[in-house]
Amino acid sequence: MNRLIFIFSLLGFAVSAFLLYEYNLSGPMLCPVGLGCDIVRASPYSSFLGISIPILGVFFYLAMAVLSVIHSHDLPTKLINKLQLIFALGGVGFGVYLTYLEGFVIMAFWFWCVTLFIISIVILLIVLLRRKNENRN
Repeated sequence: MNRLIFIFSLLGFAVSAFLLYEYNLSGPMLCPVGLGCDIVRASPYSSFLGISIPILGVFFYLAMAVLSVIHSHDLPTKLINKLQLIFALGGVGFGVYLTYLEGFVIMAFWFWCVTLFIISIVILLIVLLRRKNENRN
């Protein structure tokens, strides 16, 4: 299960890094579906506490990948499990906030943001499933 967390974390990291690159271009963003990407990027919600949302994504997914590597080496497993759970809950919670903003404030959905939200949900589900399996043993 830890490998799945690592794989999805790398996927989220790659998408976030791509978005960070796209955010810094002056032209329109690559958006596979709809026109929501540029609308969301131009909104005042494209940063949080002055930090670009893609930068936050890069750090979140990188942290989850690092925690999964540390977890695989049987270091303080209980602490790493708790940190993974806290980070995963935080990532999904932030995704809920961003998706709410897209749907009810900005009125435009961004393909990449929704993709990252789904990845964070998958990571949280894997963390929860692993915790459930470890508690059985």
